[in-house]
Amino acid sequence: MLGSMLLLITALIWGSAFLAQKLGMDHVGPFAFTVARNALAVPFLLAVIAARNRLDGTRRPLRACFGRTEWIGGLWCGFVLFVASMFQQIGIQHTTPGICAFLTANYVLAVPLLGLFAGRIPRWFVWPGVALALAGTYLICMTGPVPMGKGEILTIACAVCFGGQILVVDRFVAKADVLALSCVQFLTGVALGLPFLFLPAERALLTPANVRAAAGAIAFCGILSSGVAYTLQNVAQGRVPPALAAIIMSLESVFGALAGWLFLGDILTARQLVGCGLVLAAVVFTEVCDAVRRPTD
Repeated sequence: MLGSMLLLITALIWGSAFLAQKLGMDHVGPFAFTVARNALAVPFLLAVIAARNRLDGTRRPLRACFGRTEWIGGLWCGFVLFVASMFQQIGIQHTTPGICAFLTANYVLAVPLLGLFAGRIPRWFVWPGVALALAGTYLICMTGPVPMGKGEILTIACAVCFGGQILVVDRFVAKADVLALSCVQFLTGVALGLPFLFLPAERALLTPANVRAAAGAIAFCGILSSGVAYTLQNVAQGRVPPALAAIIMSLESVFGALAGWLFLGDILTARQLVGCGLVLAAVVFTEVCDAVRRPTD
């Protein structure tokens, strides 16, 4: 139950962060935005780790929290997350936010499918949960058929990578210091993104005025979406199987629609409200089935 609640909070933050991403991208390029948010998350998490070590009485130095597992796991998680984020950030420039949100939500399907290749057979109730979540996300985000251009292809690749990131986190989280793992994950994202800041398109937008204009969005995404939400995801995945975690996190589409209604004045249509209900039904259905399943299932 605790893991599910943490994933619910994660979905709430990510859904709200979609607005911040949209606003931030009005001023800086996709690589600069991603590097900046990751760079902000690293010192935030280091401060949290230091505070935790003082409060739990261990008073361990920071370097003692970063062992082999944290470095190897963080490098893998950071690599997959960086690739997924860049596919999404670049893809959204060539498609609409609604299409991007819907196609990104296909990580709900990617997780159990990729899990099959890793020998993880999802329980039967995962598949109807995935179908409900995708149907609901379609109703929330889409008003017609999905075109298939450059932006859509990049966003589908993003969904597959996000599915891989969830499975990679599941591989390392049980054996690692979760905060240190998250910190290395974002440090890896910074290192991978820095060379791309020298691209002409990125350099042209990277002015002091643009950075100041995007500062609020970067701060929100760096501290809350990256520093807090991804760490909550890592903690929760120590308690929730990957396929179920993906379905719960699909609530970000619902929270994104609600955030647009609250802060941007977007109108929620009857179609979108039905979609929100379907995504919520998917989460409730899988949670109830998981809670009452027999040990021999």
